[in-house]
Amino acid sequence: MSLSTSKIHQLFSDDYIREQFEEGDYEDAIAALPDASLEFLLEICRRVGVTTVFEFGSGRSTKALLQAGVSVASLEDSDYWMQKSLTECGPDLLARHRSFVRPLRCQSLGLFPVMDWDVRGDVEDALLTADLVLVDSPYFTPFRESTLWSSLQRCPQALIVLDDTRIPTLQRFSQRLAFANPDMLHQQVKVGHGFGVFSSCNCRRLQLGHSFKDVLSGWRRYFMGRRFYASLRQPT
Repeated sequence: MSLSTSKIHQLFSDDYIREQFEEGDYEDAIAALPDASLEFLLEICRRVGVTTVFEFGSGRSTKALLQAGVSVASLEDSDYWMQKSLTECGPDLLARHRSFVRPLRCQSLGLFPVMDWDVRGDVEDALLTADLVLVDSPYFTPFRESTLWSSLQRCPQALIVLDDTRIPTLQRFSQRLAFANPDMLHQQVKVGHGFGVFSSCNCRRLQLGHSFKDVLSGWRRYFMGRRFYASLRQPT
């Protein structure tokens, strides 16, 4: 199912998406989406008629969306974290959930490498049928830029929501994308860790808009991120 383009445009012209909501962390886990973020996410789902969501990453959003009656597909690189996210979801909720666990692999974002998922096969099928795509992983932020870019290219008729735009790297990347693609619908939302809400429904062709400085910075962050990612996967 594809979202109505008119409803997408209405959302971006609505005052609701420009309001300032409660910012900050979820007190029990800094990386988890706080209540205000979940409430905003569920409200925009209701406003545009979202019935299917694809999540890059799983967590509190998974249960909240399932409880709201939405079908959810979640992609993780960790089977442990996927199972942890689904612990409190009973059989009735899990009937509307699809789990995908795939390793991160080296991909390219313009002229520099990143660690991201190779989205093909049944994972891509689930992504392409989503009304809303939540980009809340990979954990290390330079990798999340790639996931956002890939989603915008693949899913022009979906809403794309990026979490953690309070992080300067992601905020700058979002702003550069918006500048390079003036027809793209984009709104920064002050809620929780910061959401970026996007739609490429107006765009015939997307432009990355990377500068030479961005490329140099991207290579540096890639090597830093690989070491960080490798340390996360070490047995304890």
